[in-house]
Amino acid sequence: MRSTALAVVVFAISFISMPADPALADPYLTGMAIVKGTCKKLVIAGKDRSADCKGVLLNTDYDDQRTGFYFTLLDGGVITFSNRGDLEERAGPDKIVTPVDMVIVGQSPKQSINRLKARGRCRHGNPFKGPSLLECTADSETGRFEGTFLSNGEKPELKTF
Repeated sequence: MRSTALAVVVFAISFISMPADPALADPYLTGMAIVKGTCKKLVIAGKDRSADCKGVLLNTDYDDQRTGFYFTLLDGGVITFSNRGDLEERAGPDKIVTPVDMVIVGQSPKQSINRLKARGRCRHGNPFKGPSLLECTADSETGRFEGTFLSNGEKPELKTF
């Protein structure tokens, strides 16, 4: 499990040198939460890949206010629902809704990265208070992306950079 998280961290850090918006300076990863649980659903460009989804989810924070929810695949790929964290809205005491404006598809072993403009949102509870559901949906020119992840109730592992 630790090697899986490490591989995903390395893959996530590879995004550091790539600006989230061409008009902005290179963003730097400032924090990451590693959440364990069950990937309930993963749809990539309209194709159901739920059976290929691992039981680890990453939530990253960058210094340019971007955040991302990283769903990891058995083949080493990563699907990220990317958004501006400063646009989050509270839907209740422990419920957050975040608009999604980009989906990032990272494929292994080539480690090619495709950034797709998208429209959607992620809704999630507080994984520090027990099992929590994260649901993301986004539509892009290549199709629909969906991800549903249920945390196992353990507190996420936090890393700061």
